[in-house]
This record gives sequence, structure tokens and C-alpha cells, in this order.
Amino acid sequence: MGQSKEAPKRARTSKSHDAGRECTDDNCSCCGDGPVQLDEQVLGEPAHTLLSMALEEADSNTADRAVVIKLFETALEKFGGDRSLEHAWALLRFAEYAEYMEYAEKAAVLVRELGTAGALVKVQCELLEARAKVLSVCLEQSNWRDPAAGDDDSDDDVDAEAISKPISGEQKLVDGLRQLVAAHSAERSTDTYRSTLAFLFARREAHSLTSKMLLVLFDAAVTIVYEHEGWIAADSPKKATATGSDNSNTQKFAHQAALVWAMAAVECSVDSEAIEARLEPMAKYLASQPNDAECCKLYAQLLLVLCGCYEDEEKAMEAYDLATSTLLQAHKLCPGDLEIRSQLADMGQPID
Repeated sequence: MGQSKEAPKRARTSKSHDAGRECTDDNCSCCGDGPVQLDEQVLGEPAHTLLSMALEEADSNTADRAVVIKLFETALEKFGGDRSLEHAWALLRFAEYAEYMEYAEKAAVLVRELGTAGALVKVQCELLEARAKVLSVCLEQSNWRDPAAGDDDSDDDVDAEAISKPISGEQKLVDGLRQLVAAHSAERSTDTYRSTLAFLFARREAHSLTSKMLLVLFDAAVTIVYEHEGWIAADSPKKATATGSDNSNTQKFAHQAALVWAMAAVECSVDSEAIEARLEPMAKYLASQPNDAECCKLYAQLLLVLCGCYEDEEKAMEAYDLATSTLLQAHKLCPGDLEIRSQLADMGQPID
């Protein structure tokens, strides 16, 4: 939602320095190169196309933050007084990208006006409101772990302190995540699914989160993943394969969400049996794909996380040995993958 069905276009821009203007904004992201000027053809595009361009630019590996912000701002100007769900999503996506809570609040106000207009619209409004709540709590935190802080402390001391810090507004965060999960259960759109996972990962990448924050955020992510991919019961790998996403990048995103949760669970001393049970659906799916190099790599990563949380040394060694053999299988399938070679070398299994 909030993104046009048309093929998105990349923005054409230029930057020119206004010598007569002195910027006093310490957080300005573009003044060093001058203000962003969008191409005339781009400026002529309608709001929904500009929004698509902003989202595509934001997802690019070479994204220019100043350009993305200019595209969002221009799109919002064109929405003007439009009171639509797409306008609300534009406000929220801009808020999430630039971390401007004011726009998320405007989006929440707008969806409350639209929330009774049909079942589908109501679900989309629930999704939007839930993400606004989660973003609000994230931005209000004073307990982000700053890697640059405490240079005199050991890593162990920093980790222990980060784990013990409380979450400010934890109940609001939990309520928002529950609402997010419930809305996803009602609407299984793949676009919405990817967007939500990207939103949660962006919170992790924008700040160095405490382990407890990661645990809470990605517990919801794992629930959404398992429901979307059909891995709730996962009694048989065939069921998971049949209902799972066909997009390998989407599946990799899903697996990474579970791994983030697992690593946070280990740091927060969650019981090893609980971690194993939570990861079992994903493990069953990955183990059922021995001819997929990417699945083998991800399964090995999962096993390495598990072997680090087992108290039983024999069980830990079994997981480690299985991780090694799984990586060797991945190398057999994709001998040119340098990441697999590097991992095997780190595990004492160099490939000539």
C-alpha cells in the first residue's frame, strides 16, 4: 500500500549550491553539496508516481538520502488536501525513512478518519496505526546502545548493560506489535509483508538496539514470517514448501529475521529449548532444501546459533558438525561462492 502498481522510475536530479544561503540546520543531509533540484519531468509526475520513486530510491544500494527526502516532500506537496489511504501511507513511509514522528502522527490522524470505510481499508489502517506506534516507541528510546560509548569498557560489560536496560514504553510497543501481527493475519499481501520486515530491519540498522529491544521486535517479525510462509505447524517440509514464498530474496529476508531473534534470545539468556522450539519451523524448511545452496548457507547459520546456546556439549557438537556438512553441501552446489569458502575456512575446513 502507498506504492503505485506502475513500474517505478529513478529520479533525475541535480544539486547546486546557493551561495547566498547559510544553513543553520546541524542535521541537514544535503547542504554540503547544495540543495536538491528535481528534473522538470520528475516534478511533473503525479503524487503516487513520486511516492513510488521515493520508495525505489530509498531501497537502492546507492540511495541518496537528500534525493529521497526531496522526492517524499514533493509527493506530499502534490497530495495536498487529499484525504486518502495512499496519502496516509506516504506520510508514514516518509516518517519511517527520515524518522520524523510528526509525519507518523499526521498519518495516524488521517487513518482514524478512514478506518470505517470498508474491511480492506480497515485492515490497512490497522497496519499503518500499528507501525506508527512501533516507530513512536523506537524514537522515544533513550537506551540505544551506542557502540562508540564506553571505550574503556569491555564488550562483555557493554553487552550486559545493554541487555539489562528497560524498554521505555514497552507496553505500547507490545500493543503495537500485536496489532501489526493481527493485521497481517487478516491481509497476507506479499508487498505488505516485505514492507513490514524492511521496516523492522530499518529500526535495527538505524540504531544500535539493546538485545531486549531486538528480542521484542523480531519475535513479532518471526510470527509474521511463519504465518506468511505457512510454517506455523510445519509438520511436513512439503507443506512449508508448497505455501512458502517463491521469491528467494524474500525467503532470505525471512530467515534473517529469525536469526536476529535467535541471537538476541541467546544474549538475553532465553532457555535453549525455547530457542530451539521457536526456530524449528524454519529449520524444518531449510533442512528440506538440500539442493538449494542459499538454503544450505542459511541452515548452517541457524545451526551455529543453536550450537552456541546448547548447554549440552554433545548436542552442541552435533549441531556444529551438521553446520559444517551443510556448508560443504552448499559449496558443492555453488563452488564459486566466496562467502561459503570463507565460512568453511573459519571453521577449519579450507577449500583448495
